[in-house]
Amino acid sequence: MRQGKPNQFVRAFVQLTGFIPTRIFLRPKVYYINKESQGKKLPKPCILMSNHKSLMDFVLYMNMYPFRTLRFLIAEVMFNKGKMFAKFLFSIGGIFVNRDTRDFSFVAESLKVLDNGGTVGIFPESRLPVDGKPWPFKPSVVFIALRTDAPIVPMYTDGAYSLKKRTRVMIGEKIYLRDYCADENPSPEEIMRLTKILEDKTFALGEELKKRVEKENGKK
Repeated sequence: MRQGKPNQFVRAFVQLTGFIPTRIFLRPKVYYINKESQGKKLPKPCILMSNHKSLMDFVLYMNMYPFRTLRFLIAEVMFNKGKMFAKFLFSIGGIFVNRDTRDFSFVAESLKVLDNGGTVGIFPESRLPVDGKPWPFKPSVVFIALRTDAPIVPMYTDGAYSLKKRTRVMIGEKIYLRDYCADENPSPEEIMRLTKILEDKTFALGEELKKRVEKENGKK
């Protein structure tokens, strides 16, 4: 399947009509590792990297950044739900990823977006958790970050998508992967080491989020 192009009219319509209902349903509460040094706006360009709890994760981040075109990597299983739905996913900015083949067109598309100052969203687990257990990170985010030197903005969502609960998100400080790797052609072992660093940093945000929520509840 060829990569499609976002349709700004469709994206804007979805964002506009879905913003208030989604905001009421999610009621997202955002935390920052270092609020003094972190701005609320995403840098340009950047890679938004997050854990993956639910298909609602896409909706959450689109709602948090309504004025940015987030180009999320989306697996083939979603595009295979029908031609019209595939067209819709492309229209709102989806980047097609086929996990069953060695098709790396998603990398080229991601590099193009970042080179033009855009935002690429990546869930490095590549799939939803099973029985609540997350998957190890895939290295795609490392390849893309090293090729562009774009900063990675790590995020962690608790996945609490319910009218009875607030969705909480912890946002970490920007990560420049070149700070951890000076090699222009890193070995497979080095790629896996960098991938593990990103995985650990992401789930560390989850631990910090848990502590802050427990502290808040203790005050009540």
